[in-house]
Amino acid sequence: MATATVSASVDANVKAVANDYIRKAGLTPNELIRDLWESIANTGVVPEFDDAGDKRRQARLAAFRNAQNIIADLPHGTVLDTMTYDDMRREFENRDI
Repeated sequence: MATATVSASVDANVKAVANDYIRKAGLTPNELIRDLWESIANTGVVPEFDDAGDKRRQARLAAFRNAQNIIADLPHGTVLDTMTYDDMRREFENRDI
């Protein structure tokens, strides 16, 4: 199997701290990077390491809370009150909310 070298520049302190944690996990930096690259190649999933993932989670949570508030504000004793979750979802999809 042909191999290629992957390299990156990181802050020296970050490297030292990370290397310590990697060693404590029973790996070498080379093994960790190789495993990461193989995982990405096999799954197509790139891990999220910045706060962008947290921002997306926060946006989804805000949307969920908004939907819960809309549902709570629906009139009771009407057709909307007897709709299933899927019925409500379809109704919301047809609205400009």
